[in-house]
Amino acid sequence: MSVLRARPQVQKKIKKAIKNAPKNVIFPGYIKGDIIEGAFLGANLFFFPSHEETEGIVVLEALAAKQQVLIRDIGVYEDWLTDGVDCYKGNGVEEFTNIIVDILNGKNNSTQEEGYKVATTLTVDKVGKKLVESYRRILEKYEW
Repeated sequence: MSVLRARPQVQKKIKKAIKNAPKNVIFPGYIKGDIIEGAFLGANLFFFPSHEETEGIVVLEALAAKQQVLIRDIGVYEDWLTDGVDCYKGNGVEEFTNIIVDILNGKNNSTQEEGYKVATTLTVDKVGKKLVESYRRILEKYEW
């Protein structure tokens, strides 16, 4: 119960921060097509240190583009991403800096192929099929 109550407070704080963002902060909005594909494919690393995420869609897109990914170690990624296997996870400026330097200098193993495998397991078709299976099991279990 307490987890459910905490979420709206976090979202409220984020909305307030966005509303009161400094003038030097630019919100690009939704980016699609060639621009985002080029950014993913031309980058050496996708670094996403967000403190709060609901689903991690942008991370999933980076994994699908076979990008080397570094994220903040937060709960939303806990059940589907593994540090050092399909991505790198960190916390804090010093840790992020060390991981970035090691990735760019080739000292860390690539997680790109394993990250791509994760992305392929989470396609809309596959997730939809899992939902249909779940609904069928529920309907079979209970009489309506």
